[in-house]
Amino acid sequence: MLVDTPDPRYRGGFDPDDERERRWEPISRRLFVPAAGSMSCFVLAPFAGGPVGAWALTVGGVALCAQFVRVALRDVPQRGDRPSPAGDDRE
Repeated sequence: MLVDTPDPRYRGGFDPDDERERRWEPISRRLFVPAAGSMSCFVLAPFAGGPVGAWALTVGGVALCAQFVRVALRDVPQRGDRPSPAGDDRE
């Protein structure tokens, strides 16, 4: 029974899972820039010139973190966005 299965998932050929391919892509610039900027703001905030500078860097870090989350969640496919197994696009 397991020697010749007609199901293409068990043949070891091409993997049609687009999600698996997307996970191995390097991080895009629109994700990297806000993440790096946010981390930089949080690292530099204690060394700012005074309480106003530290406050401004902390607020900027939170804003960049929110931007990162917004962009990251926009790239995640929703549950209903998966292509049909037959390959036809039904609307």
